[in-house]
Amino acid sequence: MLVDPAQLLDDCERAWREAGEPSAVGPVESVVWRTTLVLDALVAYALFAQRSGLPRATVFARWPACTVHAVALGAWSEVPDLAQLLSEARERVIEARPELGRRRAAPKAATTTEVWITAAQEAARSLGWTWRPPATADLPGALPPVPVTQGATVPPELRLGPGAGSVLLILPGGPDAATWQLAADGESFAASSPHWVLPGPVRRVEATDPAGTVHASAVVDPDTVLLAFAADGHCIPLDEPLPATDIHLLHVGTLETEGAQAAVVELPTPYGWSGWTLSQVSLAGVTRLRTSEAAPGRWLEVAVGRSFGWEGGATLPWLTDEDGAPVWNRPPALRLRRRPGEPEAQHWQVEVRRPGHEAILACRTGAPGALLDPWEHVPGPLLGPYEILVHRPGRRRGQRRLTAFLAEGVEAAPSAEWRLLAPQGGLVPTRLDLRAGGPVTVSRSAVEFAPYEITRDLVLRDGTRGFQVQALVPYSEVRLELDGSPLPWSIRPLDIDAADLARDSALTVRLPEQAVAVIPELVLVVEGTTLVSLQPERRTRTRKGDLRYSLAALTDTVRDCAKAELRLLVAGQDVHVGTVRTQPIAEGAVPDGTGLLLRGLRHPGELTARLYQVLAPWRQPLSVPVDDSGRVPLPAAWRSAGPLVVSLHAGTHMADAAPAWPSLRDRDTLVLRRSPWTSSVVDGTAAARTTEYLGGRGALPRGTDAVPYQWIVAARGRDLQACGAKESAPAECLQALGDAGPDALLGAADSSLRSGELAAALVGSGLAALRIREVTDPAAVRPVWRRAPLCALLLTAPLLPYLSGDPAYGIDELYPEEKELLDEVGQFLGSAGTAILSGQGDLSCTVGRFDAHARALSELPEIQQQAVWRTAGVVPRGLLDTDTRAAAAWQAFRDRRTLQYYAEREECGEWLTAVENFLGDGHPLLVTAFRDRGPGPLRGPGEAWMRVPQFSLGCALIARLAAAGNPRAVKLERGLRSLWASVAAHAPDLTAVDLALAEFLVTAETVQANG
Repeated sequence: MLVDPAQLLDDCERAWREAGEPSAVGPVESVVWRTTLVLDALVAYALFAQRSGLPRATVFARWPACTVHAVALGAWSEVPDLAQLLSEARERVIEARPELGRRRAAPKAATTTEVWITAAQEAARSLGWTWRPPATADLPGALPPVPVTQGATVPPELRLGPGAGSVLLILPGGPDAATWQLAADGESFAASSPHWVLPGPVRRVEATDPAGTVHASAVVDPDTVLLAFAADGHCIPLDEPLPATDIHLLHVGTLETEGAQAAVVELPTPYGWSGWTLSQVSLAGVTRLRTSEAAPGRWLEVAVGRSFGWEGGATLPWLTDEDGAPVWNRPPALRLRRRPGEPEAQHWQVEVRRPGHEAILACRTGAPGALLDPWEHVPGPLLGPYEILVHRPGRRRGQRRLTAFLAEGVEAAPSAEWRLLAPQGGLVPTRLDLRAGGPVTVSRSAVEFAPYEITRDLVLRDGTRGFQVQALVPYSEVRLELDGSPLPWSIRPLDIDAADLARDSALTVRLPEQAVAVIPELVLVVEGTTLVSLQPERRTRTRKGDLRYSLAALTDTVRDCAKAELRLLVAGQDVHVGTVRTQPIAEGAVPDGTGLLLRGLRHPGELTARLYQVLAPWRQPLSVPVDDSGRVPLPAAWRSAGPLVVSLHAGTHMADAAPAWPSLRDRDTLVLRRSPWTSSVVDGTAAARTTEYLGGRGALPRGTDAVPYQWIVAARGRDLQACGAKESAPAECLQALGDAGPDALLGAADSSLRSGELAAALVGSGLAALRIREVTDPAAVRPVWRRAPLCALLLTAPLLPYLSGDPAYGIDELYPEEKELLDEVGQFLGSAGTAILSGQGDLSCTVGRFDAHARALSELPEIQQQAVWRTAGVVPRGLLDTDTRAAAAWQAFRDRRTLQYYAEREECGEWLTAVENFLGDGHPLLVTAFRDRGPGPLRGPGEAWMRVPQFSLGCALIARLAAAGNPRAVKLERGLRSLWASVAAHAPDLTAVDLALAEFLVTAETVQANG
């Protein structure tokens, strides 16, 4: 019996949607046969659609799961590739229906591999699947890339992102490589190749590759507060002289130079780097430089002789490699470093390799300062990525590594050198023509850019290998700043919450310099009427085409408007750049078949829904684009995952690659409590058993493998309760952590929680007062400093007296492993702790106190409050440094209305009196620190929130005295714990700082008593 093609596709669509995205394992014969039938039907419908003048995309949109599975068939090695499958399907269809093979139907276009791969990627995205074709199949006829040898992973590399819009940590490996585990100043993240976007300035990043090798990368030195990047975006190490050329400097404060005056152009700040300045600087004639915020005497030398770097050659402005690095179509020469007075006899050795390969393609030597052609003996054609290692002959120490992507003989010419914003959103379409000579070929001779396309993938081939590059044309874009912090750039009109306008908000537009001969106006339009016109800020040292408009003046105007538009009047056009909303993006979400449906949707443009599983809060969220009807498609596994938290974001929001748990108080965060949950087959893992437990089935899992999940449930317990998880789960997890003792502190490193989240759980579980008599395994504690430094501090507490310098605690008494463990303390907590231990006192004892200054600050508008606190936390420092304490106090200050509820209780005043009486009886150092945090006289009960910092420190001091073995403190801490845990939940960073400070104060008191 003949099978109706439409019925076949509908049946397979339902089956494959339920089955989920294609597996990497080869299919069985029956699946191959069924997929072949589906492929025939899809090809036939694509040919029919094109013959009828309909867009082919309608076919793929109706049967997206069938499209993905059919294309995935070509990725398995047991079957022919996709091109052959499509060709065979076309022949079978045309044999049955010859009229489809006529020229009018353009059958080749309907069965082009590129079209099908693109359609499959779009279909997977619409389904919420993470599937993507292998890199070698991305483009028609693409050849296998150069294989990477299995061995030591190349260390990650810091660089400036494309367009200087972000700071990236380049992670080696292909797009399908396993996940890297990152620790940035004690905060944990998970990331995958090709890069990770730094969420802000950090001192150090430790990256653990999939093989378990740890790579440490220094980022910000608080003494220099400056990062230098070459013209191609690669980070320049500051232990070498800076090149006397044009470079990018990311810094805090103003630049100070000696020698010639540097030519400086300020660019928009990269994403997340609030308080920093990005400058394009010419160092010609400059001998050394520093920033005004650097430590005294911390000058950076500029190469008077010659520095390492590329010279000559030519790059293609329209092509980059996958990491955004330039593509050279005329290979550059290498300038070898030469310092003043350096003898020419000390030659440099230059080795050319392929990244990830040990084989040396060419090796040359040259005198210091010489201009060397490293490619002279490299077999041609010169195509693809190369790695250059420069070192002294016979020595590997101090070697430098440079990279270059070559495409010899390739030319590119765009139809326009800059893409302007289109009036209704997106970019003006453009075209890029390419050509190559000799054995090098390009997968496309012409690239058409649609309005919402920034880049297009190409493959360059040399006859045996294929290399993927990206084509792009410089373009205009817009971005929003809130509280002085820049958000990601976008080519789509921005969605702006009217409530954010008062938060020191601004809109930056990037245009070609020739487009601003007449200064563009930004206008607020309501129902076709222009209400307000804004002029850009006058900033003489910025790039001429980067215009910044302050939006604070619009706050009162939009208050009574349901919706308003921001339009830019530029080059004779009226361009829509943003929409201001006075209401939430959507009112709610409900299940709708194979996905969710947003009710009351008000967002006018592209929207992304980020979903979190309440019964598995440790899992990475799923980001899904919302279609125009407000529907959020879900993979099969997510439709029965139980309650969900849905966080809505305008645009794609790809920059924040490591999203934190959402705030339920955010009005654009929706909770789906009554979502179906199907108990999965328990596989015995702690994660699966904890999910069962949160769903109300089974007991709380115990054991070391369950500890990380207990931390997560304890830290996010209130939100999980509110979203439908087991009511008693947070309390039971806190109890389990307290019972686990030191094992719980060790297991915190695997929870990926922030220090603040850990602090609140430390208080509630009683671990903040846990007594640890000795460090039994220093080697096990040392890695905890990287991911959970606060827990590591408590584990290291018995050894802290040896940092005091007191003769009674000679550091030579320690084992080597214990000395190495103590080396971690100052790195993460700063120098303030050591100063306290050595008897110098706490130089920042009043930082974080809420006194008359905080009272006056609370009476100011929020935008002025932000200006006062903005400098706090700009430079990453230790946990006990002044800036970190100020940032923690600012977090508590912003939540003072909630903290007022706890602080105005009668029991809070009683506990404060009890703590002061206890500390005053034999603890002079501690009671002084406690009183220094006092708010002074209060004007009434409405100012009870000003007592919170003193209460927080007092509780921390009692807890650490209890951990030191004081029986009275043990009893007092148990009484304090309930109220302290409530305060810690709303002031987590302040709690973390106070626990660390209390530990050092108690240890200093012990040293003084025993010294």
